[in-house]
Amino acid sequence: MKHQKIVIETDVKIKMRDGVKLSADIYRPAAEGKYPVLLTRLPYGKTYGLHFLRPQVFAENGYVVVVQDVRGRYGSEGEFVPYIAEVDDGYDTIEWLAVQDFSNGNVGMFGLSYYGFTQVLAAISGAPHLKTIAPIMAQNSMTDVFNDHDGALELGMWETWNLESILPDMMVRKYAGTPEYADKMKELVKDLSNIEKWYGYKPYLDWPPMKKADAMPYYTELLQLERDHKHWETIDASKNYEKIKVPGMHVAGWYDCFLDKTIANFQNGHRKGLGDRLIIGPWTHANFVQMIGQRDFGMAANKWGEASRHDFHLEWFDYWLKGIEPKTAAAPIEYFVMGSNEWKEAKNWPLENTHFTPLYFHSEGEANSKSGNGTASFAKPKAEVPDSYTYDPENPVPSCGGGTLHKEQQPDGPHDQSVLEDREDILCYTTAPLQEALEVTGPVQVQLWAKTDAVSTDFTAKLVDVAPDGTAYNLADGIIRSTKQHTNVQGELLLYTIDLWSTSNKFLVGHQIRVEISSSNFPRFDPNPNTGKTFIDTVESVPAQQQIYHDADHPSHILLPIIK
Repeated sequence: MKHQKIVIETDVKIKMRDGVKLSADIYRPAAEGKYPVLLTRLPYGKTYGLHFLRPQVFAENGYVVVVQDVRGRYGSEGEFVPYIAEVDDGYDTIEWLAVQDFSNGNVGMFGLSYYGFTQVLAAISGAPHLKTIAPIMAQNSMTDVFNDHDGALELGMWETWNLESILPDMMVRKYAGTPEYADKMKELVKDLSNIEKWYGYKPYLDWPPMKKADAMPYYTELLQLERDHKHWETIDASKNYEKIKVPGMHVAGWYDCFLDKTIANFQNGHRKGLGDRLIIGPWTHANFVQMIGQRDFGMAANKWGEASRHDFHLEWFDYWLKGIEPKTAAAPIEYFVMGSNEWKEAKNWPLENTHFTPLYFHSEGEANSKSGNGTASFAKPKAEVPDSYTYDPENPVPSCGGGTLHKEQQPDGPHDQSVLEDREDILCYTTAPLQEALEVTGPVQVQLWAKTDAVSTDFTAKLVDVAPDGTAYNLADGIIRSTKQHTNVQGELLLYTIDLWSTSNKFLVGHQIRVEISSSNFPRFDPNPNTGKTFIDTVESVPAQQQIYHDADHPSHILLPIIK
């Protein structure tokens, strides 16, 4: 039943257990009655992002839709610290909505990114009236996302998100109506336009844009917290998955910064038989079009255009909140295969017909750059000499696409890596042109035998699809901070596991598979100064001499999920 007329109530105050009032806009059918409720909770303002999923569409289809500013943001009271209050506030909001006159007691949640994670946190709260969630491109913890990506800091994401998305409202809340307000906001605008310059500033604790603004206390506090501090545990859904009892519809992108977290959220519910679904497209964060980065994935990639994503959500919520059977039975997993640019279905992740196969690195000791003698094959190495390169933290490898969240400064998605591959600090291991097409779908990791003369350093890996014309598109990448896996690394030949998350790509006939090995990816990750410290609180660094081994006893390789 479609309700053409709706009523919108703005700035409705909802009291939390501690007395703090959070502000919400409520969209509901004009006709009297009790309806299921759809809630989204975000820190970007109640009108932000409504182009992604428009509340009016759901209200016209028989839902009450509630869009709420989280604690300490825009119209809501209280202090904002990322995610820390979302478990309790999510619970309190859901239970308040469940007993309102317009509600039939069934509550669902929707939204992407931060307001995807607020759903996951609400789910672990155990709110009795929460029946389903639909988190799009959502994380499952804050620790891994910002300050511990296998030991590295997601520098570009951390600085960009806080400066662009969070700081402006915090400055308004602190300075509006004061003599300083105009000058403070002018300085902020200037810093926003020069953020790429600020990425290189060290130490991060003294980052000038934040120091000048003096409006975000948590910024330096969270940077200094140890990875195992109890603060992180309270907002780590991955450690509380057993508390989630409701089904979720999860949407991810092969180039999304939260890809692995979204997959983990799905797997949790799927293993329990809750009825979860997972859709993975070729997309970047919040970008569901066919032209992603520098690659055109064809019309099929538009599967989640505006009209269709509303239809997906309505079908999902109609089933779980209204008991209406879907028109067609859907597989638990739908995923997009890049290269062949087609959608496929699956029952489990990884796919049941996955053959994890090592692709080994080879060279004559000079795999430096794409012009070096590095090769890759399925034949295990025998007696080979190691490759070496110098990693200089003051001249890191620039980020070039991938799952970043600083799009305007460093575009995300697939980009031609050949612009970087003349660098001597990038080792390239490349297969011969393929005689048969090869589909790789699933989790990817590199097993790297390496030695460094530094007390701490990083190693990075990138999987690349090289076309016959030399264009080299990135598919997946990862990093490991040496001390994340080993205590004493200096001068020791050690095995490192680098998690490249997941991908799906058909390497076409004539294409080549390439793996890049290096030690930096800046500004996506903070460069390791090689001193045992980080640039969070130091400016000093030293170059590191790195050696990569690939012989019979130390067979460095990438483990590919080949589909047969």
